[in-house]
Amino acid sequence: MYKFTLESALKAKEQKKLHQWVINYLNDEGKNESLSKILKKKGDYLLDLFEYPLDKLKRVMGYEKDMKFREDRNKWERRIKNFIKCIKNGETLPPIIATDFWDEIHISDGTHRSEALKRAGYKKYWTIFYIKDESNKQEVLSNISQI
Repeated sequence: MYKFTLESALKAKEQKKLHQWVINYLNDEGKNESLSKILKKKGDYLLDLFEYPLDKLKRVMGYEKDMKFREDRNKWERRIKNFIKCIKNGETLPPIIATDFWDEIHISDGTHRSEALKRAGYKKYWTIFYIKDESNKQEVLSNISQI
């Protein structure tokens, strides 16, 4: 069971505390302090939480040779299976976090969750965006309007 739930993220958005929710999540359950440090530096971002098509989010982590961040295939599959188990048990996974730090929009936190959701039949899921580039902002908003 997760402490940082989708419901708590939606509540943080409503209370205009989404950025702090992300920082707290990354430093705790997310175990992604390097991303937290980057995001703590406030910038001119589109920061929001939307339901977003999973097939529009690019992975930069995985077992494949062309991935920026590589992980052993067995570990990759084991982590995804654990998330699928959570989904089948009715748990809602924390939102995915996407950024455009390397020009195009990509998953910065939640690659395993995203893959598990796809395998479980989800077409879209809640995603928190930190987007700097204006054309990327328009792409995100366009994809949301098509849902």
